[in-house]
Amino acid sequence: MPEMKVGTRLAVGMLAALTPVVAIYTYNRVRTSTHIFQQDLKRETRATETALNKAIQLDIERAEWSDIRAVLRTIADQGMAVAILDGSGKLWYSLPDFPIKPPPPSEVVGEVKAGGSSEFTQNAAGRFWFCRIAALGNDPSFGYLLVAQDWTEVERDLYQRTVSAIASGTVVVLLTAILIPLVSRKYVSRPLAELSRRVSSLSSGDDSEREMIGDEVTLITEEFRRLARQLSLARRRLLDESERKIELERRLRHSDKLATIGTLASGLAHEIGTPLGVIRGRAEHLLRGDREERKLTQGLEIIINQIDRITRIVRQLLDFGRRREPISITCDVRPIVQRTLHLLETEAEHRNIRLVSELGPLPLLVDCDADQLQQVFVNLGMNAMDAMAHSGGVLSVNAQSRFAGGRQEVRLSFEDDGPGVDEEFKDRVFDPFFTTKDPGKGTGMGLAVSQSIIRDHDGEITLEQGKRGARFVVSLPMSHRREAELAASV
Repeated sequence: MPEMKVGTRLAVGMLAALTPVVAIYTYNRVRTSTHIFQQDLKRETRATETALNKAIQLDIERAEWSDIRAVLRTIADQGMAVAILDGSGKLWYSLPDFPIKPPPPSEVVGEVKAGGSSEFTQNAAGRFWFCRIAALGNDPSFGYLLVAQDWTEVERDLYQRTVSAIASGTVVVLLTAILIPLVSRKYVSRPLAELSRRVSSLSSGDDSEREMIGDEVTLITEEFRRLARQLSLARRRLLDESERKIELERRLRHSDKLATIGTLASGLAHEIGTPLGVIRGRAEHLLRGDREERKLTQGLEIIINQIDRITRIVRQLLDFGRRREPISITCDVRPIVQRTLHLLETEAEHRNIRLVSELGPLPLLVDCDADQLQQVFVNLGMNAMDAMAHSGGVLSVNAQSRFAGGRQEVRLSFEDDGPGVDEEFKDRVFDPFFTTKDPGKGTGMGLAVSQSIIRDHDGEITLEQGKRGARFVVSLPMSHRREAELAASV
């Protein structure tokens, strides 16, 4: 039924299910009521036969046939016919207009002796009769009493009941056939058609009305299939754009790291220049001086120590600037902070800034990418030193664990002695490309990149007012491994 509407399908289905139910119900109802009514009439006939049996037996014994005739006439006026059969089962006495033809005598005698009575129906004189034959006084040799009740009107009543029940069932089916399409059209077909139209306009981007051909379910199924294809394409585009965005963010983070390295390079150049001068002086002294073994050894040791110093400074800078794939492992944040301070100490000395750290005696374990956290800490340290560039001061780094927001977390604060952040700029410090530094001295991406990295670690970075300057606080969830260790130690 490809072109059949939903309302029509629903009506056909309901009629297919309802029609047999109505037919069976009507048949059982008529059959049950007929059976009950017939049983009531049979009980009435049996009661009449029982009541007459003894009275007629006495009248026969007394030969009072006039009384018997009067009783039979009275019963006949009530729609019943009575006759007396002799001991052989033949008709013995009845009114002249008795309509019933008794069954063969042998059959009557046999059935009464076997079951105590004989019951049958018969059409006679244009009427329908229910007949009962029983022995007079329970003695078959004395004779039999035949009582017949007119069931003609009963049959007509049963017929009318049957017709009425069939008519009622037919009306119910017809009303169902009429009402279901009307109701389904209003509450099913129209809403489905409207839904199909809206889905179609959503998938095509066109709100104009267009003709709907076919049934509603087929239409809406096709529209959902088309919408699913479009959503699949959109999802694929979003995944591609997301991958490009992630790659761009990685490049941006690396670019911010390179910009920080450029800032550190100027201070490190001076730091590297000092040991190079010592190396050169010692080498020239050894070249021109005597060959005393002790002084030669001391000079070479000084040269080796200075070369190691240069190597350590360059390695720190290269390790910070190296680009790696993001990984997440359980790390103690204290060594990461210490490596950061070592990387910043040359620039801090150059700017007359003292680095102070309070990291506590216990490990502070977090699940993180150590290189990304170091980039965040370097950015915060460089911003603090830039804030204290003109006057010098102290950069304090504090780390501790605490329970907040329903979880155990590590809290690291970077606090400087600078002028702080103006109130009007506090809501914008994490905006990309926003900076309060002089032109050419900042890109405005350091804090934005740092916030993105910390959020990737399920943490948060916030700005607070310090004792004098600004205080940036990094909150990171403590590793579950650390939480398990703490629980086991309790």
